[in-house]
Amino acid sequence: MRPRTKLQLRVTNLSSHLPNIESLMIDWAKNECLKHIGYATKSRIICMECGQRFAPELVKRKRAVCPHCDTSLKIEQSRKRINKQTMFIGKAEICEEFQVIRCFELYAYYREGREPHYFIQEVLQHWIKDDGKREVMALARNTGCSGWCGNLEIRNKTVGSYYSIGDNDVYCDKYHPDSVFKPQYTRMGIDYRLHGLSFLDAINAIPVNPKLETLLKAKRYDLLSHWYSLRYKVSSYWPSIKICLRNKYKIKDASMWFDYLDLLTRYHKDLHNAYYVCPTNLKRAHDLYVAKKKRDDEKARKARDMQRLLELKKYAEDYIKEKSKFFDLKLSDGKIVVIPLKSLEEFKKEGEIMHHCVFSNEYFKKKDSLILSARIGKKHIETVEVNLKTLSIVQSRGVCNKNTEYHERIIGLVTKNMNLIRQKLTA
Repeated sequence: MRPRTKLQLRVTNLSSHLPNIESLMIDWAKNECLKHIGYATKSRIICMECGQRFAPELVKRKRAVCPHCDTSLKIEQSRKRINKQTMFIGKAEICEEFQVIRCFELYAYYREGREPHYFIQEVLQHWIKDDGKREVMALARNTGCSGWCGNLEIRNKTVGSYYSIGDNDVYCDKYHPDSVFKPQYTRMGIDYRLHGLSFLDAINAIPVNPKLETLLKAKRYDLLSHWYSLRYKVSSYWPSIKICLRNKYKIKDASMWFDYLDLLTRYHKDLHNAYYVCPTNLKRAHDLYVAKKKRDDEKARKARDMQRLLELKKYAEDYIKEKSKFFDLKLSDGKIVVIPLKSLEEFKKEGEIMHHCVFSNEYFKKKDSLILSARIGKKHIETVEVNLKTLSIVQSRGVCNKNTEYHERIIGLVTKNMNLIRQKLTA
């Protein structure tokens, strides 16, 4: 949009005089930011940096040096012949009284037999004064495939809090090592190695969150990169994190480490002891407690199953004692036969066949209900519930609780023979 204030006019003028550093950013990103990959099969390796092939015998421990371009490659087993990488990179500068953060979007396209093709564009600039006033120069955001369009102009400063990246802020994967930050930001621990947070998130969050400042000054980007998703765990396990800081313990996988601490908590281990919170092999320690938890869960499940069997055995005995007087009941109209369910096994089978809750909802516990099964031959048609107090039909359900074409006929058959049920009840 057009600049309207003196500050916006000044920012627009200064921005137009910034040097073009796209070539500098690409040259740096080629070596320091982008991944150097080789795709391997049993018969060949394709170097994505130069597009040439070489023999797989040169691969050692999933690494190889391309004999054509001398690039050190990480080897991946794949039949792919093309690759694409995209990322945001940034550079911090000081322009007069402003701290300027310049953000670039970089695309790298790779194909067998060709040199890589790089595309870079400057998408956003933050202009920040010492008093906190700031302006944003950015391309327009859209929903198309590119995401950015138009020219660098004054844009709305709408940016989310440090809990989320807003519309006019981006998270730079890396900052150029020649980046220059003002002293008030370097005192916070911010330098070109900043990652895990966007620059705006960092300067907004650090003054109100000393834990974040501690992690940033300690260069614990392993935890900062999980700040958004695991912030509550950082607070919960802060004493354990301080132990890691004191022991200079590097956490390579923060999410696994937090899961490991959850397991230690479950087993009442001392989370203030470096022996537990700083394992030499995190994965091995994590897997050890995961296996222990699985064994304990299986043991608890078997105990629950045994308790359930004992309960069902008691209910089975009570059901036979209460309902055995109806077991010889048989209602028929020549085609449809209606008989009572005689055991818990029959309740379970009825529920499985009819796909309803006659067993799972424990209808066998109902003292004033008689459950009947309507069948044609060996085929189960509907399940009927009769209230023994009122001698009325409560419900009659077919497969998946739906009525069948025999529904009214079954209702009529049971109603017609309700006297037989009364006689069994009073006998």
